[in-house]
Amino acid sequence: MDNKKIGLIAGYGEFPLIYVKELKLKGFSVCVCAIEEEADKSLSEYTDSITYVSVGELGKLIKFFRSEQVDEIIMAGKVRKTLMFKKVKPDLKAITLFLSLKDKKDDTILNAISQFLEQEGLKIVEQTKYITSVFSTKGVISNRKPTSKEMEDIEFGFNTAKLIAGADIGQTVVVKDRSVMAVEAIEGTDETIIRGGKLACGGAVVIKVNKPDQDLRFDVPAVGVSTIEAMASVEATCISFEKNTIIINKGEFIKRANEAGIAVYIM
Repeated sequence: MDNKKIGLIAGYGEFPLIYVKELKLKGFSVCVCAIEEEADKSLSEYTDSITYVSVGELGKLIKFFRSEQVDEIIMAGKVRKTLMFKKVKPDLKAITLFLSLKDKKDDTILNAISQFLEQEGLKIVEQTKYITSVFSTKGVISNRKPTSKEMEDIEFGFNTAKLIAGADIGQTVVVKDRSVMAVEAIEGTDETIIRGGKLACGGAVVIKVNKPDQDLRFDVPAVGVSTIEAMASVEATCISFEKNTIIINKGEFIKRANEAGIAVYIM
């Protein structure tokens, strides 16, 4: 591959770093625009060029990628929506964009940003385009299989999770005895697990789904070691998610699940 350049917008978590390393192995030069409030500072050790922007600095982001002459951009990692309610100082481009939004749902914001960047000549590509190591096939990937009772909760929770995902509220529910303990909203998956797990008093099942017609350019569901740690802290016993969910540090994720006796079932 003729040292092709690619851009990456790096948000919160380990996924951007994993993605950068994978792209480098494939022969890419990687130019990273890191969200200052979110991105791992160690990214600079692995990238060919990097700049940091605050949430709302769309003009600086566009200027950077244009100067690097990249053809494609990947969005990797979360930008926690709670930042929208803090002291963000958007530039003129961001103000113009946000004033045009009909609401502040995740899909509304991300679609608007993607369309805006593409109008500026920056093509957003699917998060799944250049990486496969973070996914797994259907079935049980842990030592312990879900019990029949846990499978009933998975089936029950799946339908509920799809409803909230379709409404762009969240993608995770916590269930026990076919009763919803918690529904994900702005706080994110781990906090939802802890909240629901405490209410369940042990034995909760976590279900995470894709949105209907999931846009693979952004907001692809993800789990990781922190997910298992959150479950273990409230004695949740089983997690189930769909096959195109990103599993961050898959080997360690499975190892920690096995250590905690947590069943992991991929739908």
